[in-house]
Amino acid sequence: MTRILFVDDHPIYREGLRRALEARIEGLEVVVASGAAEARAKLAADSSIALCLADYRLIDGDGFELISGLRASHPSVAVGLLCGEPTQALAGEVRDIGGVACLPKELDTDDLADAVESLLAGDEAFPSPVAGAGGTLMSERRRDILTFASKGWPDKLIGEELGITESTVRNHWHHIFRRLGVNNRTEAVTKALRQKII
Repeated sequence: MTRILFVDDHPIYREGLRRALEARIEGLEVVVASGAAEARAKLAADSSIALCLADYRLIDGDGFELISGLRASHPSVAVGLLCGEPTQALAGEVRDIGGVACLPKELDTDDLADAVESLLAGDEAFPSPVAGAGGTLMSERRRDILTFASKGWPDKLIGEELGITESTVRNHWHHIFRRLGVNNRTEAVTKALRQKII
């Protein structure tokens, strides 16, 4: 069982997201906290939490300050931020403290589940520099796959370059196709180039 901590002060959003992610990702348990103090207490009591995603605005503090402090006190826990519209400046600050994600809160459940799966696999999830509001969020790993594919590389070679298996590359393609609303690699690369994701 993989455990993540989700910190948000809106109980309906927090519980809805917990249920949706647990239903969507097999073997995932989402621990929830309403604020920074509760999040710190839950992390202190549970060393099995692999990832903490916190809302930018919390009832008892600032989500960025929370995840920044968690990087120091719990370095084995990956941390990320959820906010209304992640800016490149904020994403850069999250990266600078060792965070792995800066995600828009308006992501639908499928996209957020994809991002969580990527994060748990050791990837990062930041908005592309040109995506802007409403742009396509694509993890670094998936942007790398698209970039190599745009050069004509087959999945096997992409996997070797990235240090992952060919089947993992194919799994990423499944998520890329769904995220971009396309059916094949050519369409995915074309759309990624057109949207300046790569």
